[in-house]
Amino acid sequence: MSSIIEVAIPVPLNKTFDYLCDQEVVIGARVKVPFIRKKVVGIVLAHKDKSDFDKLKSVEEVLDNTPILDKPILDFLFWSAKYYHHPIGEVISAALPKNLRLGKDAVIKKVVGLPTKTSNPDFEITDEQNHAIQKILNAQNAYHGFLLHGVTGSGKTEVYLRITQALLDQGKQVLVLVPEIGLTPQMLARFESRLKTKVVAIHSQLNETQKLDAYLMAKNGEAGVVLGTRSAIFAPMPDLGLIIIDEEHDGSFKQQSSFRYSARDLSFIRAKQADIPLVLGTATPSLETLKNVMDKKITRLTLTQRAGGATLPKVSLIDMRNHFDGALSALLIEKMQQYLQQGKQVMLFINRRGYAPVYYCKECGWKAQCSHCDSGMIYHRHINRLKCHHCGDEQMPEHTCPDCKQPSLEVLGYGTERLEETLASHFSDTPIIRIDRDTTRRKKAFAEHLEQINSGEPCIIVGTQMLAKGHDFSNLAMVSILDIDAGLLSLDFRATEHLAQLLIQVSGRAGRVKEQGEVVIQTRYPDHPIFSYVLSNRYTQFASNLLKQRHSAMMPPFSHQALLCANAKNKQNAEDFLREVASLLGNIKIDTVEIWGPVANVIEKKSDYYYFNLYLQSNDRAALHQMLATFNEHIDSLKLKNKVRWYLDVDPIE
Repeated sequence: MSSIIEVAIPVPLNKTFDYLCDQEVVIGARVKVPFIRKKVVGIVLAHKDKSDFDKLKSVEEVLDNTPILDKPILDFLFWSAKYYHHPIGEVISAALPKNLRLGKDAVIKKVVGLPTKTSNPDFEITDEQNHAIQKILNAQNAYHGFLLHGVTGSGKTEVYLRITQALLDQGKQVLVLVPEIGLTPQMLARFESRLKTKVVAIHSQLNETQKLDAYLMAKNGEAGVVLGTRSAIFAPMPDLGLIIIDEEHDGSFKQQSSFRYSARDLSFIRAKQADIPLVLGTATPSLETLKNVMDKKITRLTLTQRAGGATLPKVSLIDMRNHFDGALSALLIEKMQQYLQQGKQVMLFINRRGYAPVYYCKECGWKAQCSHCDSGMIYHRHINRLKCHHCGDEQMPEHTCPDCKQPSLEVLGYGTERLEETLASHFSDTPIIRIDRDTTRRKKAFAEHLEQINSGEPCIIVGTQMLAKGHDFSNLAMVSILDIDAGLLSLDFRATEHLAQLLIQVSGRAGRVKEQGEVVIQTRYPDHPIFSYVLSNRYTQFASNLLKQRHSAMMPPFSHQALLCANAKNKQNAEDFLREVASLLGNIKIDTVEIWGPVANVIEKKSDYYYFNLYLQSNDRAALHQMLATFNEHIDSLKLKNKVRWYLDVDPIE
C-alpha cells in the first residue's frame, strides 16, 4: 500500500513536492525521487492523507532508515527559511554536507580520536573571569544570552574552556563558532589540549569525507565539541547544552551568497529552541548586540584586564600629511628597527592584497580598468599580471599607454606585495612573512606561516584582514596599521563602526605577554574623533555615540532592513524589474515600510552583469516580513522575472 509523503527538494521554488512511497519512511530521512528529467535527493518532511495533485510520481529509493535531520533541527531550518524568505529545499541543502546531498551513505569513514594528552592550566583565573564563568553556569538549564565583553587579550578563550568543560562533565555538547577558517586551527589546538572529549571541526577547507564524518559524529553525540565557521550553526547536536560565538561582531558570520543567513543571529533562535545559554564574545561588540544589552535582552559580562598581568598596548598616530616617502614613514621604520633589535616581532597591517591598486599613465591619466566590471585592475608583480579582484579577469600589463602611446606607465599605491618588497629593501636580514589570500592559497600554507610566527623568532609580518582577529602571537611587540583612511570616507553607514572594530582588533595583537606593546597608526586625518577613542581604549563610548546617531536617523539597529538586488546583462532589464517590484510592494499597502530605489549598486557592473538595489526599511519587523511574504506569493506576476537574476537579503550588512 503506497502512502503520500511531502518532500523538500533543493530547487529555488517556494514549495515542497508530494510523492507516492510504498516503503516505511521516517520524517527527516533522505529519498531519491524523479524530478523533471533527473533524479534528485530530497528530505521527507511529512506523511499526508491526500494530495492536491492527481498524478503523483513514486519514490525511487529510501536512503535512510533513521532521520538524517531530527525534529529540533528541522524546526530550526523551517524557522530560518521563513525568516529569510528562502525556499526550504535550498535551506535544508545548505545545512547538509555535500556527500549527504549526493545520496552517499551516512557512515563515518574515520573516527576522530580523543586528544592524546590534555593538561590543566598552571595559572589562576582572574576574579572577572571567575564571575563570568559562574554567571553563565548558573543559567545553564534555560535560554539566556550573554555578551562576554573583554578587552583584547583578557582571556575570553579561558572562560569558554572552563564553561565548556563544566557542560561536558554533565554529558552535554557544546557548539563553538569562529568567524574565519584561519582561527579554527588555533582554537582547535586550545580545545584539544584542555578538554577530554572528541573535538570536531566543520569548515570549508575540509574535504567532503571529513565534513561528513564531523557532521555524523556531532549527530550521534560522539563529538563533545563542534568547532566551526558559520555553516556549523546547522550541525545536528542531540545533547546541545551551550552555544559560543567568538568575535560576534565579525561580518564573516553573514553568508553573502545563495541562502543569506547570519549564523550569529540564528544562534539566538537555536539557543531559544534548545532552551540553553548563548555566549557572544568580543572586544568590540556590534551595535546590534549593544542595543540588545540596552534592551535587557542579553546580559553583559565584562573583562577589563588583560590576563596574566599583560597591559594594553600604547597607541600613537603618525600624521602622514608630513611624510612623502611612500607607504612607510621614517619614524615607523625607526620604531620597527628598535623592536627587531630587541628580538621582537613586528606586524604591518594593510587591507589590500596585490602589488599596487592603480596602474596608470602619468602623462594623460589613463587607468587600467577591468573590461567586465566597474573597477580598476590591481597589479600583481610576482605573476606580472593585472587582476580584477571582483571577477578574477587577468591581463598582461601594457608597456606603452593605450591612449597617448607614451611609455609613461606607473603604479600608484601599495598592496601587501609591494609593501613586502619595500620592507626587504629596509630590512634585508629580517624574515618577512606575508599573509594574504595569494600566499595562503595552498592548503597548509596558512598553518605553516602561523607556525613560523609562533616560533617567536624576530620577523616582520605583513597581512590583511586575515590577521586582524583572535590570533595570539606571544612575541609580537608592535603593530602598525597603514592606509586605513578610506574607511573614514566610505559611503557605507556602517563604515566607522567596522573601522573602530578593526583598529582595536588589530591593535589587540600587540604585547599580549608581560611587556607593553605598541600600536602605530599612520593617517592623513589624525584629528578624526575615532582616533581619540581608540587611543584611550574607549570603544564602548564610541559605540554609544554611534548608537545615538543611528537612533536619530532611525537606521539599524533601530530599524529593520531588507535588500532586493537584481542583476542582468541588459542594464535596463535589471532596473525595470525592480521598478515592477517597487510597484507590487506599493500595492501591498503596508504604510510602516519605506521603499527606496531602485538605485545602482556601488559597483554597478560586475562580470558583465549590471546590479541594481531596492531597499525596504521599517521600524516594525513584523510589518516588513509580512510585506516580504506577500511579495513572495505574487512574484510570478512580474513580467521581467525570468530575464534577470535576483535575490533577497534580509538584514543586509553590505
